[in-house]
Amino acid sequence: MTQTCIFQQAKSCFIFSTFCFQAILLSLVPKQRETILIFTFCSLSLCQLPGTGDVAVSSSSLAEEIRLRTRMRGSLSWAPPRFQIIFTVQPTNRRSEVVALQHFLCAGCGTEVEPREYFCDCCHGGSEAVIPGRLLSCWDFGRYPVSDFSKRLLDSVWHQPLFDLTCVGKTLYSRVKELDKFRELQEQLMGINKLLSACRLSGRVMAEFDQLPAHLMEQPHLFSMEDLWRVKKGPLVVQARAVLHSAIDHVENCELCLARGFICEFCRERDVIFPFQADICRRCPVCRTCFHKHCFVQKKCPKCARIQSRKKHPDGFHDDTTHFKSSSVQN
Repeated sequence: MTQTCIFQQAKSCFIFSTFCFQAILLSLVPKQRETILIFTFCSLSLCQLPGTGDVAVSSSSLAEEIRLRTRMRGSLSWAPPRFQIIFTVQPTNRRSEVVALQHFLCAGCGTEVEPREYFCDCCHGGSEAVIPGRLLSCWDFGRYPVSDFSKRLLDSVWHQPLFDLTCVGKTLYSRVKELDKFRELQEQLMGINKLLSACRLSGRVMAEFDQLPAHLMEQPHLFSMEDLWRVKKGPLVVQARAVLHSAIDHVENCELCLARGFICEFCRERDVIFPFQADICRRCPVCRTCFHKHCFVQKKCPKCARIQSRKKHPDGFHDDTTHFKSSSVQN
């Protein structure tokens, strides 16, 4: 028997064993084509493992050549799925065309399947899950059939903050009222959290912030699938509102926090205002001082005027408003 025949037989045996091994470890994307939102597949060609593409093999060592050249993922007509989350709903293609493109092989393990099936029974157990693309595109939390492989992937990312709504799902804020309401609460909570972190008496109320996911207080617009589900069902909005009310109650009754607030220099009313009060407060875009929203006049900020006067008259400038005190929260 020639070396070529030996090589081909050994290669065929290795491919068969690879199929069996991968059939156990890998599972699939959803049965319905419209729910194939989780993965893209490698092209149906032989995929060598990393590091074997440029291996120089000596013709004198047949065993070494077999060992190196048969390290592959998949076969000539099938390759396993890769981990990938797709953020949009994919178009629906004709089942017969898709199955033909799969060479009538199971998309997950490469075994032969019925002409009308995408997957074998071992790779698709009928599990259901929320599809990220449908959630972000349509605010659809319905559960759709997915493969076991997809199910494990979706379960593993359910709690992870992966979805920045300024990059994906950009229209959700304008279309989903409860999500836009939570965005407002989140902005207020992040602002008041900075104020409370500088107060040595805020330990009790700061502990209440631990009830909320940490990433929601660190970066706006970043959500996990669980966060979005809790926004839709309501508990996250209720919880955020309760924490905000508790924090505001502390600020209004804490002398240390009140000392870090602002008094509007336009109307000179004695009520103290804070940056997190977005409904009544407006900040100067230059000096970041707070004023009543209805009082503020663009380009006529009193503090900016004083700053400019000091720059023009660094030695002789006299601030006739030194009797007026207004402290500010550091940016």
